[in-house]
Amino acid sequence: MPHFDLPTVIAYTGVMACIIGLILHSMGKNYPTYIKGLKCWTIAPLIAGLATAARLWLRSAFPDSVAIGAQNVCLITTSGLFLMGTCQFFERPLPRRFLPLLIGVSVFAMWLFSGYAGADIDRRLFARTLLILLYAYLAWVVYRQPHTFARWLTVSIVATLVGLIFVRTIVGYLLPNGDGVDSLGIIQGVYAIGFSSTDVLIPICAILMISEKLHLVLENLAMRDSLTGVLTRRALIEFGEREMAGCRRRGASLSVLMLDLDHFKEINDTYGHHVGDSVIRDFAERTQSMLRSPFLLARYGGEEFVAVLPESDAADAALIAERIRSSISSNPELPEYRVSIGVATTLAAGTESLTVLIQKADQGLYQAKQGGRNRVEVIR
Repeated sequence: MPHFDLPTVIAYTGVMACIIGLILHSMGKNYPTYIKGLKCWTIAPLIAGLATAARLWLRSAFPDSVAIGAQNVCLITTSGLFLMGTCQFFERPLPRRFLPLLIGVSVFAMWLFSGYAGADIDRRLFARTLLILLYAYLAWVVYRQPHTFARWLTVSIVATLVGLIFVRTIVGYLLPNGDGVDSLGIIQGVYAIGFSSTDVLIPICAILMISEKLHLVLENLAMRDSLTGVLTRRALIEFGEREMAGCRRRGASLSVLMLDLDHFKEINDTYGHHVGDSVIRDFAERTQSMLRSPFLLARYGGEEFVAVLPESDAADAALIAERIRSSISSNPELPEYRVSIGVATTLAAGTESLTVLIQKADQGLYQAKQGGRNRVEVIR
């Protein structure tokens, strides 16, 4: 049965931090490149393990000043890596020179605060003040993101850590004799356990945040067409029904445009499928640029697109459709590049579903095709 004294607990948390760092390293091999910050989050727990070694081994082999200085440099480096990883993850990257500068300042300070009376208290005050600033900024970066469970957990853990360091710093300053350890051993124990546990808890929070981000990325991929970046058919129905329900509550009308590229097969056969893909992407970009928020655009299938226009009556929808048609027909490089559009509108008191309204717009599209293509037809 192991003896769970304070150094043993610190050693165990250091080992656990190293294990979690290796887990993050393994995850980094499989995760896509747009998950940033994994390298920093991987190295940070490993550096935390070195801080444990500095605390438990160096003190037995070197003077206290060297051991404590090395430990402080490791702790500051760990917090800097956690901060860099978090900023990269949320796409607010710090300058590349931040970490080398942080380590350089820490090493210089540990060397400077040595060899004179009161050096221990000055060194520890410097290190803890710097840790408070780094972890406080880390908490602020996470707090400014959308408040999911992992983000709230991370902010809570880091804020608790900042509080522990602050209390420990005040105690060390007010009770400089023995840095307050002899007089307030309980505070020292709570601080040491809490600080060591952070080396394990923050990487676990990183894993949770990565999981949440991957879920959002996969959800977004399922909602977006891979070629054009507009909504998929399923996403259009889901979001469009919400907009329709909102229009009913507000007593507003809603319109649907069904758009289809004319003679698209001829474009593919004449110029090749790569040109056909370029035409579809160009059409989606042009159309999207003419639709203001909260209008929705989706690729409905092949060269067919559907636009949902909340709070738009038939006249407004017909005007927007004509602008889209005119924009497409003005392309001189591809004379076959034209579009036919069907328009349908539900009244404020209407009870039609979005699917029924799309079917009506499809009827308008059919009439536009029958009428010679490159035209807009409104279903009354």
